[in-house]
Amino acid sequence: MADTFNALTQHFEPQAFSSQPQQSTAHENTAPVNTAHSDADSHYIPRPKRIACVLCRKRKLRCDGKRPSCGTCSRLGHECIYDEVRKKSGPKRGYVKQLEARLAQVETLLKSQEANAHPSLENGASFAATNSLTGVLQAPPGDDVDPSMSLLDGANAPALSVQAFSEAEGTRSSTSGGELISLGLEEPLPAQEVIDELNAIYFEKVHPGLPMIHRPKYLASLAFAPSSRPPVCLQYMIWCLAASVSDKYSSLHETFYQQSRKYAELDELKGLGGRVVSLAHCQAWLLISTYEFKMMFFPRAWLSSGKASRLAIMMGLNRLDGQGLDVKQTLPPANDWTEKEERRRVFWAAFCIDRYASIGTGWPFTIDERDISSKLPASDESFIENTPQETPLLPDVLEGEDITMLSPYGGVVVLGCMFGRNITHLHRPEPQDNDHDLNGVYWQRHRSLDNILLHISLAMPCHLRLSVGTTDPNVIFCNMAIHTATICLHQAAIFKSEKNKMPEQIATESKRRCIVAADQISNIMKMISHLDLSVMNPFMSFCVYLAARVFIQYLKFRPSDSAARSSLQFAFSALHKLKTKNPLTGSFILQLNLDIEGSAFGDALQSKSACFTGGQQQDAVRKPHFWKSKQRLTLTYPLDLRWQSHHKHLFSGKEKPT
Repeated sequence: MADTFNALTQHFEPQAFSSQPQQSTAHENTAPVNTAHSDADSHYIPRPKRIACVLCRKRKLRCDGKRPSCGTCSRLGHECIYDEVRKKSGPKRGYVKQLEARLAQVETLLKSQEANAHPSLENGASFAATNSLTGVLQAPPGDDVDPSMSLLDGANAPALSVQAFSEAEGTRSSTSGGELISLGLEEPLPAQEVIDELNAIYFEKVHPGLPMIHRPKYLASLAFAPSSRPPVCLQYMIWCLAASVSDKYSSLHETFYQQSRKYAELDELKGLGGRVVSLAHCQAWLLISTYEFKMMFFPRAWLSSGKASRLAIMMGLNRLDGQGLDVKQTLPPANDWTEKEERRRVFWAAFCIDRYASIGTGWPFTIDERDISSKLPASDESFIENTPQETPLLPDVLEGEDITMLSPYGGVVVLGCMFGRNITHLHRPEPQDNDHDLNGVYWQRHRSLDNILLHISLAMPCHLRLSVGTTDPNVIFCNMAIHTATICLHQAAIFKSEKNKMPEQIATESKRRCIVAADQISNIMKMISHLDLSVMNPFMSFCVYLAARVFIQYLKFRPSDSAARSSLQFAFSALHKLKTKNPLTGSFILQLNLDIEGSAFGDALQSKSACFTGGQQQDAVRKPHFWKSKQRLTLTYPLDLRWQSHHKHLFSGKEKPT
C-alpha cells in the first residue's frame, strides 16, 4: 500500500509544486502523440499563463492581463498592480512523509490483528467463526460472500443453516466501516431483520418478568448516531436472553453472551473507568447475571450480580426519593418522571437479584435495606405511557400501610425483601437470641416475619390476586413467592424446635404451614400450565423445587398418601417443563432424584414421572462432573450452593441451615 502511495505521490509532485503545473502536464501528456506528427508540431511552445492583477484577484473578477493597466482597472480608474511572486500551492513540507508513516503504522496494526484473530477462532469466541451464525451475520462491506455456504463444512455442521434465515440471505451489511469504528466493534452486527426479531422476542418474553428497560425509548435510541445508542454490551445481552427462549435462535445465545461480556469488560478498561457509570451498563450487568444464573455459571453470576449492585449504589439509585443529598451524585437529575422511574426499576432489579443470589448460599447480600429511600416501582402501564403515579416506600408496605398501591413489580420487590429478611434471621444470630426460649429474640423475629407474610397475603389487592385469566408473570410469581417464603421461614422453625426439644405443637404447626404452602404452589402451577413458561421469572423453578421437597418430606412419614404422591409427580413434570428454557431447573431435578433415591415411593414415582415428561427423565438426571452422587440435603433453608472450585459438589450435605 505504501509503495502504491509513493508512486502516486511522485507522479503528482510536479503538478503540486511546479510554478507552471498545467504547462508541464500538457507537455507530458501530448509528447507521445506529437511524435507521430510533423516536425513543426514538435517545436510547439505553449502560451504563457496569464496572471491576474491584485485588484481583480481580490474581487474575483476576470482580468485580461494587459500591461501596464488591465481593462477593469482602466475602466474603474484604479491603480493596476501585478504581483509577480506567486504563492506555492499543494501540501506543506513533510506532509506526504507523515501520510506514509501513518499508512505504515495502520498496516502494522492490521497485520497484528490478523495474527491475533486465529487463537480466538480456535477458542470459539470469534463471532464470525460460529456455525450458528451462518446466514445471520451480515457480510462486511465490499466482500463477496456466498450466503448459501456454511462457515464450517463437515458432518458437525449444525442443523441451523441459511434456510432458517431466508430473510437475511443475500443481505449486504448496513453497518459501514466508519460506524463499526464508532461503535467500537470488532465484528459486524447481525442482519437488521434478525436484530428486530430478537428485540421483539426480548420484550415479549423476557422483559415482562424483569421490566426495567423503557421499551419505546430503547427502540427509538437504536436509530440515533452510534455515539448516542445504548452500549453494545446491553444490545448483545438483550439478544442473548431473547435467543435463549427462542427455538429459532437458540444456538446463538452463548455467542451473544460472550460478546456482551467482552464489550462490558472493555468499557471498564477505557480511560479511568467512568464510562461504565451509566444506567445502561447497570442494566447490562443485571441481564448478564440473570443469564449466568439460568445457565448455572454460579461463580460468574455471583460476581456479576455484585457488580450490578455496586453500580446501582454508585449511581445513587437507592436514594432517588430521599430528602437529603448527603452522598456524591454521579448522575445528572432525571429529565422527566419516566427517566426517574426507570432508575427506580433498575435499582429494584439489582435489589431482587442480590437477594436471589444470597438465598442459595447464605452469603451476605450487597444492598442493605436500611440504605434505601427510593420508592417502589409504579405499574407497567404508567411507566410505558409516561403517566406519573404515586407509589409507597418499602418500609411502609412492610408495616402494613399502602399495600393497595403495590404494583405487580412492586410485589416482587416486597417478597424479595422478605427472602432477604429470612436470610438475616437465620445467618445473623444475636447473643440474646435464646432460640430455646419461645419468648427469646429469635422466636420474636420469627413471629414478626410470619405476621408480615400473613398480612401481605390477606391484604393483597385484587390486581395482585390470581385468577383463571392471569398472565402477568410478576403477579404469578408474587403468589408463588409468598408461599415459598412461608416454607423457608417455617423449615427453619422446625429445625430450631426439634434441636432444642421444644413443645411438639410448634414443629407440628410449622409442618402444617409448609404442606399448605406447598399445595398452594402446586395449584398455581396447575393454573398456569397452559401458558408459555419461558416468560415466567427464572426463580420460579426454585419455588416449585421447594414445594416438591416438602412433599418428599411428607411422604417419608406417609408413603401411602395418594394426594401427596400426585402433587409430587406434577411438581416433577412442571420442573421438566421449566427445564427446557431454564437450565438451572436441571440442578433442582437432580437434587430431588437424590432425595427420593432408595425411598419406598421413589421407583414408582420416577417411572410415572417419566410419562409426564415424554421420556426426558434420563436426560434430566445426567450428572454434571462437579456433582457427587451420594450427597444429600435435608429439607432445610437456605440451600447450600457452595462452589469452591469447578470440581466441588454443588450442594452440601449438611443437616442444618448453614
